[in-house]
Amino acid sequence: MKRRAFLSATGALAGEVAVARMARAASVPRVAIVLGGLKNDGGFNEYVVDAAQTLADQGKITVRIRESVATAADAEPVLRQFAALGFDLVIGWGLGLSESVFTVAREMPQAHFIATGSADILKKATANVETWTFAADQAGYLTGWVAGKSGLSPVAVVNGQLAPFVEVQARFTSLGLKAANPHAVELKPIYTGSWEDPQLAAQATRAQISLGAKLIVTASEGFTAGVISAAKAGGVATIGASNAASSDAASVNIGDVRLNWTPTLTEIVGHLRDGTFGNRSYVSTIANRGLVFGEINRVAAAPGMPSDIARQVEGLAADLAAGRVHLPSAT
Repeated sequence: MKRRAFLSATGALAGEVAVARMARAASVPRVAIVLGGLKNDGGFNEYVVDAAQTLADQGKITVRIRESVATAADAEPVLRQFAALGFDLVIGWGLGLSESVFTVAREMPQAHFIATGSADILKKATANVETWTFAADQAGYLTGWVAGKSGLSPVAVVNGQLAPFVEVQARFTSLGLKAANPHAVELKPIYTGSWEDPQLAAQATRAQISLGAKLIVTASEGFTAGVISAAKAGGVATIGASNAASSDAASVNIGDVRLNWTPTLTEIVGHLRDGTFGNRSYVSTIANRGLVFGEINRVAAAPGMPSDIARQVEGLAADLAAGRVHLPSAT
């Protein structure tokens, strides 16, 4: 993916100040993004980077990225530095960074921040911190809905840890699957307990295939390559992985639900420019196109997948936005 619009994450303090002054003179908002992981992870971190890339290519912002800031002890000085350099917006991208964002924001009330997290963060917005999350239930529903459109059955889940948000996604994956294919059979999900171990994931995938699974619902994590390799060897399809998971992913994986953060970042930048930033929260959903189904592949093990599945997903989003379709409540 393109990265040309980004300034280097290294450099002397004097150079950073010079960049900030030039951007100020051009009246282009300066955005700093602090990531909990790598910017090219093919998943969560890359989503915000792609959104920033889009706006940077359009000349609407300039961007600095700091990667792999995994702990609060690491995050707070980085957030302070960006705010002190006069960046117009500092984004803490990751559940583990939210408290650091609020801590620094209280110390520096003239700076503007974005904190990200689970649903409870929506109630925590302040005058200088706006907050964001995504609808985990809808992400699960859309995965299941597209899985149902494939006509494949039985359907099985192979995932890492059974975290609360994963539990919500799994429940709504089942609801989406039944909405699109009421006759689909679901096997008992397997959670390996590890986000990173591909061998455990491969073993779990082989176990599901031995029980008759024709489609494996998974996720884009460190373990995903193991799911892909076992699915390819077993002649079954997967859904929920990224094409970046392995060199074989595009031949096995139907596609995945992805965050499209460009509309949200565009709105946030608009509030910065007109002086109305603050006390707002955002949720990425299917209806607002914050959750989309992307990297769609024609997979031999899923011959019944409609060729116009992208159009059908867009139709679902339009129906939800217009109120013609209503999803089950997460509560």
